[in-house]
Amino acid sequence: MRPTTLELLEQLDHVLETQIAPRLPDEHTKARMNVASQIIRAVHNRVRLQGEVLAADNADLVALLAQLAGQPDPGGEPAYVSVDSLTERNDALKAELVSAINGLDDLPETERSRGDDAVNAYLRRQLDRELELTALPVFGDAPADLPLV
Repeated sequence: MRPTTLELLEQLDHVLETQIAPRLPDEHTKARMNVASQIIRAVHNRVRLQGEVLAADNADLVALLAQLAGQPDPGGEPAYVSVDSLTERNDALKAELVSAINGLDDLPETERSRGDDAVNAYLRRQLDRELELTALPVFGDAPADLPLV
């Protein structure tokens, strides 16, 4: 999915640094903006590393708990799949989808129609997932009755 969280944070930081910070009226306000920029960079770093760090910590905890219980390390903690690798795979799959969509017009009417229906159903699900990422409220849980339409 584009833009990624990291891309959004990078763009936000760039806009703050290049377009907003230079126009701030006084040193006090500029210092507050500097704190906001530092928070954005910390969030960027956390998003970039958190999954890998949590996966390593979980594996370490499983091994430690097994050791404390006098048992062998069971291993088997699932490997962390980075968002970057998932994004690359998603980009490749979407390119394949574009090719498949381009080929729909060459199919007989009934097959093309079924393909169109399947693509439209996928696009609806994709839009629902995107809406989950952008629906308010930004902080806290979204109400259960929030429509994803």
